[in-house]
Amino acid sequence: MATNLWGNVYYKDTFAGILSQEAGGRCVFTYDEGYLQSSLPAISYTLPLRAEPHLSEYRLHPFFDNLCAEGWLKNAQARALSLRRDDRFPLLLAFGTDLAGAVSIIDPDPAGDIKIDHDDSENIAALSARASLCGVQPKMGAIKEGRVFRPVGRGERATHIAKLPSPAVPDILGLEYITTQACAALLKEDSVVEMTLAPLQGVSERSLLVKRFDRTENGERIHFEEFNQLLGNRSEDKYEGCYEHMADFIIQNGDICLRAECDTLFRRVMACILTGNTDAHLKNFAMEHHTESGLRLAPCYDLVAAACYPQYQTLALGISGTENMRIGRIDPKNMIRLGKLFGLPDRAVMLAVSDFASRLDKAHSAVDASKGVGQDIKDKLHQQMERRWNGTFDSTGTYLSKKQ
Repeated sequence: MATNLWGNVYYKDTFAGILSQEAGGRCVFTYDEGYLQSSLPAISYTLPLRAEPHLSEYRLHPFFDNLCAEGWLKNAQARALSLRRDDRFPLLLAFGTDLAGAVSIIDPDPAGDIKIDHDDSENIAALSARASLCGVQPKMGAIKEGRVFRPVGRGERATHIAKLPSPAVPDILGLEYITTQACAALLKEDSVVEMTLAPLQGVSERSLLVKRFDRTENGERIHFEEFNQLLGNRSEDKYEGCYEHMADFIIQNGDICLRAECDTLFRRVMACILTGNTDAHLKNFAMEHHTESGLRLAPCYDLVAAACYPQYQTLALGISGTENMRIGRIDPKNMIRLGKLFGLPDRAVMLAVSDFASRLDKAHSAVDASKGVGQDIKDKLHQQMERRWNGTFDSTGTYLSKKQ
């Protein structure tokens, strides 16, 4: 690892600049002069193209901070390098070869072998690729070869993200799978990530294999940023804010965003509420960078009906400034208010509810048709959707009629 803590930043395969950390903790990103003279885009909305360095006091810039691993993977990385878990710069530097989006960070003087627990096959598979993945669930990069999935090796680019079972949250993989199938049925016109439940070589239990939307079939990297990055938040601030802040970003950046996507985003939040996805925070919504057309919503991902577990009854984000809102307290008034904050008239909210009503049976059928998931967890999601529909969505029309 570079002793003075600096790394080369690449956009796809083009050298974009240098990221360094000073002795006092300040981080500096400086674009390469050649990159500035090219026609390539800024690597981040919050790091616009300019010759002057981008400075961040005490720690990584929000864009880079959100690329660091979280949870189980971060802890494994820290143990392998004998570092504290909050030493984010050296962790990112050592495991920055395969990150979310199109940016990578390459250590000019990488460390040799890292300390891997060779008695733990999952640990070996997760650390060998030198990659970072966000999210607190145990996960690693994977490659599909024919019909078989295997962990990604060093120097390879993962085609899938393999999510592993979590002892702390039973049945979480099956629940994410069926929640995603339900949302795909509800959001018929929208794009939702593809996934499958399947074995992963070297891992004892079945994994959830999620196809990466930021990689094309031929391996090209697609750049995207989570809303937590776009809003300039640190990784731990992903629960700080309200759902309408994402719509505010789209509306305020009309030169690079489409106003119509506020309706798409609103429907995604509706689907999260209907399925009981209380953990839909700012890192679970994203926009892709398109050179010609600006920022466009990335596909839906990380859809989990967390409210099926008693301990997860509070929405990850606020609505209209109201924080720590329990999902059982959401009523039609909240949905109408949220629609207005997304810049939508009442009729657009009613149309969205009507579309959901026409697809609700298909969402239930998609859950029932999902293979490899126990009936008990399916029943919990069915009950969650029925409860949310009867308590919030079904009476929206009546509320609007009274209001008018």
